[in-house]
Amino acid sequence: MLVAMLAGCSAKPAECGSVELTFWHGADPAPNRVILEKLVAEFNRTHPNIQVKPVYAGLQDQQIPKILAAVIGGSPPDLLWYNSTLTGQLVKTDALVPLDGFPECESLLASVWPNLQPATRYRGKTWSIPFDTNNLAVFYNKQIFARAEVRELPRTWPEFLALAKRLTTDSNGDGRPEQYGFRLPLGTGEWTVFNWLAFYWAAGGELIVGNQPQIDSRAGRKALGYWAQFLEPPVGASLSQPEQGFNFDDFYQGRVAMQVSGPWVLAEMKETDVEYGVFPLPRGDVPATTIGGEQLFLMKTTRARARASWEFARYVLSDQFQAAWAAGTGYLPVTRTAARSAQYRAFLKQNPQMQVFLDQLPVGRVRPLDPTYPQVSNIIGQAIEQVLLKARSPEAALADAQQEAQSIIRTQPGAVVE
Repeated sequence: MLVAMLAGCSAKPAECGSVELTFWHGADPAPNRVILEKLVAEFNRTHPNIQVKPVYAGLQDQQIPKILAAVIGGSPPDLLWYNSTLTGQLVKTDALVPLDGFPECESLLASVWPNLQPATRYRGKTWSIPFDTNNLAVFYNKQIFARAEVRELPRTWPEFLALAKRLTTDSNGDGRPEQYGFRLPLGTGEWTVFNWLAFYWAAGGELIVGNQPQIDSRAGRKALGYWAQFLEPPVGASLSQPEQGFNFDDFYQGRVAMQVSGPWVLAEMKETDVEYGVFPLPRGDVPATTIGGEQLFLMKTTRARARASWEFARYVLSDQFQAAWAAGTGYLPVTRTAARSAQYRAFLKQNPQMQVFLDQLPVGRVRPLDPTYPQVSNIIGQAIEQVLLKARSPEAALADAQQEAQSIIRTQPGAVVE
């Protein structure tokens, strides 16, 4: 299919004539968009016969209806920046160009971190390249740790739980602590599930195997039961406002000692007077973290546009682009060579907290690419919320979630997680 698609266009874009490509993205906040536009402008300068036009398509959670409407309407962008969980839906609608037949695809992806590779492949084919990446770690308030004379950072689940309870203080005994050791995200949305999956994987879980969900499993019960322990007396955690688990206001005001997030909050944190540090997520049965970030998809348009889009994809995986984008935005480079580049090493020297996230990449996991994942995620989110609100036990909530997810996944024959 791809060979036929490229047959009318030679290996040199100049021989295909001038092509203008539309590139939808959701780069946020605004300073990140400025950096992206500069990097795209550099590509345009060095590729006069291919001009990429970046278009801000809004926040990711607002983009899916727009993307699917464009696909169904036959007017998709040439290039799409989105996280890997959309892969299955786009493949199902025949919206993507498979990348395996492009020159240098295999060799280019060989430089990508191994743990990012699963985000590129679905049902035996390569559908995207990593654009950027990040993962989750624990931010902590150094002043609170110093006052409590914490001498060692927690490395295991039991150590982390014990420290969270130790750092929770209720001076007047009214049952409403003025300081909590940890903040748990409340809500049914993706942020809550994104966090919880790191603990699920640390418990040895595999979310979907073939077309069989593994929600009500030893790993599921262990991970959700672990979260529930933070709310048992003596409490060790507070709950965020619904769907606001990413908000760090209480952390900045000293009411929360530890909170999970990614490197994207570092720029915001530097603007506060909080003395903070970062350490890896505590180890369960195995070390683990959830990998985030975005992929670059080549949408089905025309042969000439597909070839030109591949040239831009090659540029995105270059050390030049990866080092500049990572250093400018706080993402991590998706290739090992870019991470070793002089430009990025200089950035790490100035921002040593980033090393924690870089070191965690080898134990990171990506979310399933199956088209049912958004629905399954919502089901898991509901189970988590029920348990955190003490409406149900982990066992009961997960048992129902398993049945509901199973009925959805089984409507998608051949669902595979690689």
